[in-house]
Amino acid sequence: MTVAVPYKPNWVIANWRRRADLIMGSSKGKYYSDAVDWLKQARTAYLASGKKVDCVKYREKLTLVHGRKRKLMGLLKE
Repeated sequence: MTVAVPYKPNWVIANWRRRADLIMGSSKGKYYSDAVDWLKQARTAYLASGKKVDCVKYREKLTLVHGRKRKLMGLLKE
């Protein structure tokens, strides 16, 4: 999917967010690092498509929804 970022950033964002959301929503802590890796790639796609504001809003939403998951929040802050 990394190759698709310049060509189809919206598809990349949706795909990586969906995968990360599934992990974060199911509270599978041992897979949080995978979710964060996908979110990093989604961030790259957001920035490449000029949607920095949307990226920031999504990050804020993650903090509100998953703020009590200390392991996840620690990985997101890195």
